[in-house]
Amino acid sequence: MDKLFVKYKSPIAVILLLILIGGIFTYKNLSTSLFPNVTFPKIKIIADNGQQPVDKMMVTVTKPLENAIKRVENLKLIRSVTSMGSCEISAFMDWGSDINVDKQRLESRIAQIKNSLPPNVQITVEKMNPSILPVMGYSLQSDTKNQVELKMIGEYIVKPYLSRIEGVSSIEVIGGKTKEYHIILNQEKLSNLKLKPQEIVNAIQQTGFIQANGYTVDYNRLYLTVTDATIANKRQLENLVIFNDAKRKISLKDIADIKISEKTEYIKINADGKNVPLIAVLKQPNSNLIDVANKVTKDVTALNKILPKGVQLVQYYNQADFVGDSLKSIIDVLWIGLVLAIIVVMIFLRSFKASSVLLVTIPITLGLTFLIMKA
Repeated sequence: MDKLFVKYKSPIAVILLLILIGGIFTYKNLSTSLFPNVTFPKIKIIADNGQQPVDKMMVTVTKPLENAIKRVENLKLIRSVTSMGSCEISAFMDWGSDINVDKQRLESRIAQIKNSLPPNVQITVEKMNPSILPVMGYSLQSDTKNQVELKMIGEYIVKPYLSRIEGVSSIEVIGGKTKEYHIILNQEKLSNLKLKPQEIVNAIQQTGFIQANGYTVDYNRLYLTVTDATIANKRQLENLVIFNDAKRKISLKDIADIKISEKTEYIKINADGKNVPLIAVLKQPNSNLIDVANKVTKDVTALNKILPKGVQLVQYYNQADFVGDSLKSIIDVLWIGLVLAIIVVMIFLRSFKASSVLLVTIPITLGLTFLIMKA
């Protein structure tokens, strides 16, 4: 065996060098994350139906969903929690089943009963894996903007800006306030004008859309005509026409008082003692956590410069910090172990040649380990 290594020492040296170089390259490109990318045999279904009472939510949403989910193959257990306006159902599947196929089957069953559920119910189906957890978190703070304005900035400026970053799966805006218009009808005027509340509801429901009507040609130019029926402010809502004929026109302000208010929220979000929206960053399952965190941090720095005056994103959580500290501690331990091993060999064997063997074999062993991990 000794003669074999002596005879082919040059090819062996080249192979070991390639292993070392390959190990270094693989280490630089290894994906890092706080949790392993493991998908558990659990699917969560979340249904949101505004402010519907618990008892009605149980009858109209939770029970129909449970009955539909029970018909899915490989189902082992169902657990549900129902509260006012929402329900969470956890479907535990067989460990040996394909969770992606199970999710498709479950979504298919829910789609079959969707028409029998309340019209405004929103249903979300998610597999349970670490990628659904935020890897970074920011609070959107300002001393000059209210919560309604901050939430709109988060939805229409921050979310699109950060969503384009490579490796980012989605951006979620949590908390803040939503503006509402409260319409207080004057019953006496309604009675005199012989109008019913449902007519007002129908008139309001016919707004809030943008629709293309078709094309028109003028002097060799083609124009797209669009109907814009959106309501952008209180004045436009007040001037909304409820009834119109050849004799008279009735606007909403003629029969009702309109007040601007905030939608009632049942979850309080607090950061640094202030009620402000939070921005959660979710990464794609196979993306590198540290690379994503560095890109997000860089873009947030640039975004803070273009946000409205007095508004800024302040970081409160970064999962990459934990991973970076863990990697640093592992590297420190490896270096300390290598130095101590060389010192011990030199003290007891009194041979620099024997110590140099450790200096070569340990990096090559680590390089081979990284190559196997990548494979």
